[in-house]
Amino acid sequence: MTPELYGLILTGGQSTRMGRDKAEITYGDQPQWRAVADLLAPFCKEVYWSCSEKQKNDWGVGSRGLTDKIPGHGPASGLQTAFSKFPDVAWIVVACDYPFLQTHDIEQLINGREPEFHAVTFVGDHRDDIQPMLTLWEPAAQSQFLDAFDRGEDSPRRILRSTRWKGICPRENRILTNINSGPPSLRELDAEMRSERGENGAAVRT
Repeated sequence: MTPELYGLILTGGQSTRMGRDKAEITYGDQPQWRAVADLLAPFCKEVYWSCSEKQKNDWGVGSRGLTDKIPGHGPASGLQTAFSKFPDVAWIVVACDYPFLQTHDIEQLINGREPEFHAVTFVGDHRDDIQPMLTLWEPAAQSQFLDAFDRGEDSPRRILRSTRWKGICPRENRILTNINSGPPSLRELDAEMRSERGENGAAVRT
């Protein structure tokens, strides 16, 4: 039986490069923490946020907000918390700073599932350019992740590489672009996205 899907949004927190909470940035109508949840909801039985206590309280997400059980390991701490809480489901993991993601990109991950593979991930121009924060992790891959984390490994990319993973090409490479730049670039990005949708004006809000 194919494990049911849960969604995990890695919200990060205060970006030292951007000087703000990336999850709070709004492109169009909603902040990223909410927009990604809406993107995942049609495909997932449950959607959770890997977030800080402050984010959990500010957003009012209650038990859907997962704070790190073992903090200090970056996004690996968030993955460890989610994977150990619900080890029998498949997790679609999406970081909050991929603003070009659309519904059919999530569908592409799901349609890539095959019994012989333990994870489905997007790959960039080079096969080693895998995206652990944009990956469907089956229970077998999660088990390998937890074992490696217990041994002191906290690189999601290295752990993902050690699993039986399937790489798929994105519809276009820019969906793999995560946004870690300052305000001017964000405004340009918002204008570009709105132009594609036939909208006018910029609406980047923080």
